Amino acid sequence: MSFLLLNSWKEEKDEAVKRRDFEALNEHLATKFTFPEITHDVKKELADFIASEFDQASSSYKCAQIRTVRFLSRDKSGVEVLFTEDLIELIIESAHLEKSSTEESYEVISETAKCLVNALYNSDKVRKVFEVKSVDLLLERISFLLNKIQNNTTLEKDEKFKYFSKISSEELQDLFFLDLRIAFIVTAHSLNVQKNWLNDVDNASVFLNTLLLSAKNLNNLTQKEKEWGNEALKILFNLFCHAKLFDLDFAQKCADECARIIKTSTVDPDFKQNCVNLLAVMPATLESLCPKIEGQPKSTKVYEDYDVEFADATLALFDERIDNLDKKDIELLGTFFTSLIYLCKNHKAARRYCRLKVIPPLHAKHVELPPDEGKEFRNKIIRIMRSDANCRELAAEFLFILCKRSVPRLIKYTGFGHAAGILANSGLLGAINEKKRDSDSEASDTEDYKEVEDLINPVTGYIEPHRENPLANMTEEQKEYEAMKLANAMSKLMEEGVFTPGTIGEDGRVRAVSHVNELVKNVNVKEELESDSDID
Repeated sequence: MSFLLLNSWKEEKDEAVKRRDFEALNEHLATKFTFPEITHDVKKELADFIASEFDQASSSYKCAQIRTVRFLSRDKSGVEVLFTEDLIELIIESAHLEKSSTEESYEVISETAKCLVNALYNSDKVRKVFEVKSVDLLLERISFLLNKIQNNTTLEKDEKFKYFSKISSEELQDLFFLDLRIAFIVTAHSLNVQKNWLNDVDNASVFLNTLLLSAKNLNNLTQKEKEWGNEALKILFNLFCHAKLFDLDFAQKCADECARIIKTSTVDPDFKQNCVNLLAVMPATLESLCPKIEGQPKSTKVYEDYDVEFADATLALFDERIDNLDKKDIELLGTFFTSLIYLCKNHKAARRYCRLKVIPPLHAKHVELPPDEGKEFRNKIIRIMRSDANCRELAAEFLFILCKRSVPRLIKYTGFGHAAGILANSGLLGAINEKKRDSDSEASDTEDYKEVEDLINPVTGYIEPHRENPLANMTEEQKEYEAMKLANAMSKLMEEGVFTPGTIGEDGRVRAVSHVNELVKNVNVKEELESDSDID
């Protein structure tokens, strides 16, 4: 695309010729997401040309023009140049999200709504204009369409939406989805919209009602219902994610619906994932999802007189997601950890049930391999702990909560090497030698585990294959010589800044040492030898 083509359009009087040129251009642009060959000046000139032609154009020509803008708005480079004030105004008006004197066809409304999805995602300029002029009308239209889809025909009289009378039911449903997409992007970028929509429960209820409509028949969801439900959940997530204060009754209604979806086995995992994401940003609602059972239990999952079906379903979904997510998507697991951590911190029965599922009593077979190897739930979470994912600390915190913040118990299930990070961050390295609590062995030691417990390397967390001690055949002089070589090598590496050894400070946290001798200054050989005894 070039100035030459634009100039030829300006001189061309036949709309059909220009429309065909735009359609040919769109075929070329459709599969691309960046357009380095199109200069900023050309984009600006194109925007001016479309703005000058649009009002007099036919619907098909308008669609071709807007489609070109939609494709070009995929590329952040030069997107602010493309969206001139006139073009932004034109697109918003054509989408009927600002008062317009022209009634556009469904095809134009739909195409401009699609264009707005890209424009709002990539252009700060478009977002600012849209927030001032269109967010209220967008919410009003979503509410209108929701009622329309629910067959509430009394709203036909609304003058603002009279153009819907010419649109089919299927087209209304498609436009409803596009409006939800726009609402998701707007709420993702604007704290003001998040706050204003959430603070008015009537506004926020539009999206809960969308979710309720979508999930009405969970055992037989249509593709459109899944799409509406997912968008509604993502919008609600945006509304709650930065909220300090909100209506707890409304939040609880959202949480109850999320729990119902998570507990339904036939629902798509991605749909459930969005439910977990929402629950993670309104944790105060979680405790009530595992209620005390009064009378005859309706749930199939009862533990200590509590209905733990929600906890069980969340863990099952979590386990499934760990297995099926690509490494690049592992951060999606963070909301599972956040939700489960809060639930287990505040609900004793839920914590005990989760512990039973995630870190059940150990058997001898469980310590034959390293803790991060295997197919057990515990193994999978420890693998996340040792990954470079941002949620690795949440994984460690979750296991620590299940262990009732007992350092010996955490080391027992993970090995000290895997637990060192959370212990260091929590200032608990000094507690690694604390005595076991009476409850640390409660229902967690089996007879066959006790038989092999003394063979487990506490650092690695499993029974390592027998290896010959490299010092076994050395004289004391040779051992001393090797020790000095090691100390000198470490000292040299420290001086060169290759690494910095640490020791445990008085606060239980790691601090850097200034000299290698600090690593051994408090070691008492006699005490060390005595501590190796099997006597507790």
